[in-house]
Amino acid sequence: MAAIERAGNKTFVYEQLHGGVGDITVQRYFEGAHPWQMDLEIWELPVGGTEGSHRHDESEPEYGAMSELYLVIEGSGLMTLDGNSVELRTGDAALAAPGVDHDLVNTGSIPLRVLVITDPEKLSR
Repeated sequence: MAAIERAGNKTFVYEQLHGGVGDITVQRYFEGAHPWQMDLEIWELPVGGTEGSHRHDESEPEYGAMSELYLVIEGSGLMTLDGNSVELRTGDAALAAPGVDHDLVNTGSIPLRVLVITDPEKLSR
């Protein structure tokens, strides 16, 4: 199978995701069109925006236990993993394993663009 996914297709907005600040614009790529048990997205957090502190475990009805990998494409942010905060810049990555409390905050002066790869346990295909 060969496919092209254009920017702007399958774009949506998370409004105050996990109780965070600001809206996160999301571009999802190849949803349901590949054999891997994963979602591939590019997120854009506004200046001062946050994902909201949360965790993914077996009790979560939508996704279940899942890992989230964050790779900063542009900008800078503060990633908190189980209470430990680390500054991330372009090219840096963070991994939140299932059950780990985590949050991402845009600490920069431009929108924070992040590639997010997840492996939802309950991914509907």
